[in-house]
Amino acid sequence: MKTIAISTARKSLDARVEGLFGRARFFILADPNTLEWEAIDNLANISGNQLIGIMTAQNLVRRNIQTVMTGKCGSKAFAELKAAGVQVVLDTKGTVRQALERFKRGEVTPATGPNVSEVR
Repeated sequence: MKTIAISTARKSLDARVEGLFGRARFFILADPNTLEWEAIDNLANISGNQLIGIMTAQNLVRRNIQTVMTGKCGSKAFAELKAAGVQVVLDTKGTVRQALERFKRGEVTPATGPNVSEVR
């Protein structure tokens, strides 16, 4: 199963994609082919310091995520994900379900670098 993590503010496939990777309240972990999913809580990380992106990335890497879809991702979190072999798709818009459908149709391109230098 290919697992994708999508940043969101709610535990639902119909929730909007959250704009900031490290500040996302939840991540939906989903298989784009079956739409089987689970939500994981990111609250412990979003109340942290400037290492929130790195801690969030490490948490997803431990769950064997292959791809992350989010709005914006800072340089430290992006580097952490790339070092673990995780593809990062940035500027993701719409709902989690729409993002999964675009991924399934091959309409997304993995980023080659972060789209913000640092998120505070």
